[in-house]
Amino acid sequence: MRQIFQYIDLVHNKGLYYINGEAFEDISETVIRRYYGEAFFLKAWAEWELLKVYGGPDNEGNMLGFPIVNEILEDEEYASLSRDSYDDCVAQIMADLDVAIDSLPLTYSGSDAYIGNVQIGRASGLAAYALKAKVALYAASPAFNPTNDLSKWEEAAALAHEAIMQNSGSLKSLQDYDYTSTTNVDHIWRLRDANLKKDLEERLYPPTLYGQGEVNPSQNLVDAFPDSKGYPISMSVEYDPANPYASRDDRFYKFIFYNTDRSFTSETGSDYDSLQIYEGGLDNYGGFMRTEGTRTGYYLKRFLNKLNFDPSVDNATTSAARVYVQLGLTELYLNYAEAANEAFGPDIIPAGYNFSAKDALAQVRKRAGITSDEYLDLVAANSADFRTLLKNERRIEMCFSGERFHDLRRWNDIVATEDVRGMKITKNADGTFSYQEVEVENRTYEAKNSYLPLPYAELILNSNLKQNQGW
Repeated sequence: MRQIFQYIDLVHNKGLYYINGEAFEDISETVIRRYYGEAFFLKAWAEWELLKVYGGPDNEGNMLGFPIVNEILEDEEYASLSRDSYDDCVAQIMADLDVAIDSLPLTYSGSDAYIGNVQIGRASGLAAYALKAKVALYAASPAFNPTNDLSKWEEAAALAHEAIMQNSGSLKSLQDYDYTSTTNVDHIWRLRDANLKKDLEERLYPPTLYGQGEVNPSQNLVDAFPDSKGYPISMSVEYDPANPYASRDDRFYKFIFYNTDRSFTSETGSDYDSLQIYEGGLDNYGGFMRTEGTRTGYYLKRFLNKLNFDPSVDNATTSAARVYVQLGLTELYLNYAEAANEAFGPDIIPAGYNFSAKDALAQVRKRAGITSDEYLDLVAANSADFRTLLKNERRIEMCFSGERFHDLRRWNDIVATEDVRGMKITKNADGTFSYQEVEVENRTYEAKNSYLPLPYAELILNSNLKQNQGW
């Protein structure tokens, strides 16, 4: 953040040209305005990260955020700062994002060299709108809104609605999952990465695909995927415990490698040999590579490209980009659905709004192939059931993006975190499989884990900083 202030004070405020010369005044003005907006967006993003991680109540119950700083300070001055209130920090972030919105193009499009589509991936006005909605959602959430002030939920819904309307003027269908596309319009703000990288595949592929299988989704997550019609497996007439991977939500097949899986895209594809995750199988622990293999009975498929790492085949390269979405339209729909449900109810379109919480969540589930959504209709009868479905949808859609832990914290659900379960699979003599759930890892969180501790080193340097409650 100090570098952002240095840019604003020592570069932008000096009135320097981007390119000298009268003929380049318009270009200089365009670029300098964009840089200024980007600086304030990055300032707001850094502030948001501090608030997301360290926001919480002190021992007196005062909800605190970070020390607000809007100038370059001397080193010793930083060591005497105090934490400002959570609400003041939210207001500061919103003010910084308003500057970004005023200074940045809403989106990057067209052929202009400075604000055209060659700049996609930079902070934009739309990204600032989306971040405002996310900050407001956290501020309305139970951990940071213990009195359940409904005006905060209304604000979160209004900001999410505004961001959606700025994006397209209405709810629209979501694009298919694609983490190689640098032009997917649903990726509101993303991190850039160089092409020709295959490190993620090398680390995450199952052993028989010559990967290290480092990330193993839990049975808990697998159970969260509904059946193909959108019903939870606990209520499904399609789900068969003896054949648990049949007739599941499309996202399951796109996100998870499972026993007998053969494809990146479908249950019955034949891109690769069938995975052997059963006991004694090549993709079980120690089966193909002595010290590698899954602990849970699954491997992560999401985010991966199709490559062949067979040492005998020289084609394990890729020209595909790697896209890490930080703010996306899917999350924006989920944010609106959550806030609107709490503020107005699941199936109400308030005055001045164009869609309900249910409408937004329906778009998310349609992409999963759930078009005739009887279960959504069922839970939209009351806010509590809708909330349960919303949380599950968010768990699926945001899995392995770093959001789940913070969602559990802000909902005060961290204490209900389950132990990690896996699946032990046995191949029978007739070629069928038997399935037995097993405990993989114990997880224990206390109520204080809804808030995270300030680093001890920072408290030693600055005695004015108040620690979060319980630490």
